[in-house]
Amino acid sequence: MRLITIPIVILILFVIFSIFTPVLLLQASEPILPTEMRQTFAQVCADGSSILGRYETCVEVYDYLITKYPEIGLYFEKKSEYLQKLGKLQESVTALDGAIGREPENIEYLLKKARITKSLNKVQESDATYFRIDQIKPKTASGFDYSGDAALDQGMYQQAYNQYTKSLALDSTNAQVWEKRGDVIFALLTIPTAGLNADDELKTQDLYTEGIKSYENAIRLNPGKAVEIQFKLTKRSIDVVPKTIGDLESRYTQYKYLE
Repeated sequence: MRLITIPIVILILFVIFSIFTPVLLLQASEPILPTEMRQTFAQVCADGSSILGRYETCVEVYDYLITKYPEIGLYFEKKSEYLQKLGKLQESVTALDGAIGREPENIEYLLKKARITKSLNKVQESDATYFRIDQIKPKTASGFDYSGDAALDQGMYQQAYNQYTKSLALDSTNAQVWEKRGDVIFALLTIPTAGLNADDELKTQDLYTEGIKSYENAIRLNPGKAVEIQFKLTKRSIDVVPKTIGDLESRYTQYKYLE
């Protein structure tokens, strides 16, 4: 019985140390664990601490990783994430700057910085970061997705629609992007100013059908959101929503809501 108890006690102590003093455990493991295994173990420790709401510990783990592997932008981004959860927004931005310095065209990092600086009322810095995002040509589905999010933050609905469409052309299995594309389409069909300056091709395109298809794909890929999306659809009946941007403009011109 004692022989069985000893490894259990060791395991319990190991779990306790990995949650409450993971940095000490990581330092002690340096002569034993290979680099990749130690990196993975550190992230597991951070995830465990996060589940328990120990965000300060998570920051300490990523500080350790940054010290050991300062070239990896992801560690700066993860540190920023936990600093944000702690309400330390300015420190979060500083950590993001470290991530961006290592991956200057990572739209996800730039978008996070733009949003946090905006929440800090640093409007010029936020606008400059959004502008920087607009200059980047995405190469991946996630890149186009984040670029669409950035455009939507700025009220640029047509650009958001184009970016989400390009994201789905590269990865048509992302339910969230399908839903966001549907949301943007119906914004274009209900907000009079959203489709201003659209070219003739976009103005005459049957966006209503495209929006319905986007929502249907989102439900098919993520049935758990069916109720939420079906609720959206109940407010977007063909009897109420026009099929094209041109139809929307005609309605408002007719009733003199637009000059």
